[in-house]
Amino acid sequence: MTVAAWIALGFLLVATIASLTVAGLRGLRLWRTFRSFSDQAETALDAVTRSTAAAEERAAALSANQERLRRATERLQISLAQLAVLRAAAAEANATFQRIRNVVPTK
Repeated sequence: MTVAAWIALGFLLVATIASLTVAGLRGLRLWRTFRSFSDQAETALDAVTRSTAAAEERAAALSANQERLRRATERLQISLAQLAVLRAAAAEANATFQRIRNVVPTK
């Protein structure tokens, strides 16, 4: 073989090894990037899952609190109705007392 053929074969061999090395290094970098992204995505997904669970717990507590508030409101309405009846009775008694007091002579 001639020298030019050996030089061409050597260049081909060097170019092939260099290309495979560059491709291998880029593949390794791609793998590391993918692994890092996967870890970060898993961490973010865990955070979203935890915040979703916390929001669900708050929503359940809110439902329970709404039920307590509804019952307290009902009790308040009953108490206000009783207060209105007592005030009306007290006003009636006071009016009767004032009429009697107006009839009784004073010194």
